[in-house]
Amino acid sequence: MIKLFIYSLLAIVVALVLSLYSGFPGDPGYLLIAFGDYTFETSIFALLAAAALLYVLVRAILLVFHWINPWHLVRYGRNYSRQRKAKARSKSTEGLLYFIRGNWQSSYSLLSKSKNDADATVVNYLVAAFAAYEMGNRELWMQWLQKAEEDYPSARSTTNSLKAQLLFKSGQLEQCLAVLEQLMKSSLNDATLLQLLKKVYVELEDWEKLGALVPTLEKLKIIDKAEAEKIQKRIFVERLYAPPPGDSAQVSREATVARLFKLWKKALPRYREDEKVVKHYTELLIKYGEKEEASKVMETALSRNFSDAMVLRYGEQDLGTNPQQLIHAEGWLKARPANGALLLSLGRICMRNQLWGKAKNYYRASIKISPGAEAYGELGRLLKHLGEYEAGEKYLKNYGDLIGADLPELPLPSPTKVTH
Repeated sequence: MIKLFIYSLLAIVVALVLSLYSGFPGDPGYLLIAFGDYTFETSIFALLAAAALLYVLVRAILLVFHWINPWHLVRYGRNYSRQRKAKARSKSTEGLLYFIRGNWQSSYSLLSKSKNDADATVVNYLVAAFAAYEMGNRELWMQWLQKAEEDYPSARSTTNSLKAQLLFKSGQLEQCLAVLEQLMKSSLNDATLLQLLKKVYVELEDWEKLGALVPTLEKLKIIDKAEAEKIQKRIFVERLYAPPPGDSAQVSREATVARLFKLWKKALPRYREDEKVVKHYTELLIKYGEKEEASKVMETALSRNFSDAMVLRYGEQDLGTNPQQLIHAEGWLKARPANGALLLSLGRICMRNQLWGKAKNYYRASIKISPGAEAYGELGRLLKHLGEYEAGEKYLKNYGDLIGADLPELPLPSPTKVTH
C-alpha cells in the first residue's frame, strides 16, 4: 500500500512538472477521438489526470482482491493456529516447570488454563490434580481426576493409580483399598500398586491379607528376602497381640493363654530364638501369670542363640524365685566367664533368691569387666541395705553420674539379716 502511494505521488508530480514545462496552464491542448457516430473530446491535461486516477483505482482494487484471496486466508488461519498452539504449549511447559519446583499454585493455574487446548493431554489433568492435592483442596483434585477419567478413558488405569496414591496420602485408607482392589483385577503384577497395597494393609493392620501378599511381593522382587522376613516376623508378633475371636470381654484368661501356646507351637523355629519375638511373647506370658513358661521360653532361646539383650531381660523380669534360673544362668557363665551382662543378671537372680552375698560378688565382677550404670546402681543399693553405707553411696554416685536407667524392683535385705 505504501509503494502504491509513492508511485501514484510520483506520477502526479511528473505529470505536474510536464504540464508546467509544456505550457498546460496556458494551453492545455486538445484531444478529439471519433468512432463512428460517437466522438470524445477533452484536454490532454485532463486525460493525463484521469489516467493517473484510473491507475490508482485499479491498483487499489487489485490489492483488495489480493487480501481476500482464499489461499491467503487459509495461510493466515494456519499461522494463527500455530501461534495459538505455541502459546498453549508454553502454558503447559511452564505449568510443568512450576510443578517440578514445587510451586503448586502457579502450576495449577497454568495447567488449568491449557486443559482445553488441542495439545492438552491426560498429563495436564493428572499434574493439575496432584498440584490441587498439594494445595490441600480435596474437592478440586477429585474433580480433575474425574475429568481425566471422562475425557481420557484409555488412561483410566493411570488415573485411578494416582487416585489411590492421593487417597492413601490423605489417610482415606478404606477408599484407597477399594480403588486398589479394582485396579488389581486388570493389573495383577503392577509393582507400584502392590507396594501401595502392602502399605495400606499395614496401616489397616490387616495382617492376614498382608501375609497372603508377601509371597507375591517376594516373587516379583518388589521386596527382598530380608524385608519379607521382617514383614513375616511383624505379622507373627501382631498375631500374638491380636484379640481372640468373639467378645474379648467374655474370653477367659485360660483361653487367651491357650491361644498363645498354640501360636507359639506353630511358630517357625527361628522365631523361637529371635530376641525381639521372644521378648514380646514372654511379656504376654508374664502379663497373664505364666511366669514359669516365660522362664522356660527364654532359657531355651538363650541356650540356642545367646544375646546380651535377652540375658539382661532374663535377669530383669520377675520370673519368681525358681532356683532353676540360677542353675541355668551359671551354666551359661561357664562358656562366657567374662560377660558383663550375664554377671549383672546373675546378681539380680541371686537377689530374687535372697542370696545377698553371691549377688554382691556377681555385681562386682560385672563392674570389673564392664562398668555400667545398672551394675553400679544395683551394687550401691544392695550395700546400703547390708549396712555398708559409705561404699553404697559411692556406687550410687557412680550410677547417678552415668545417668542410668531406672532399676528393676528387687527384694532387698534388712540390715540385720544377711544370707551368703
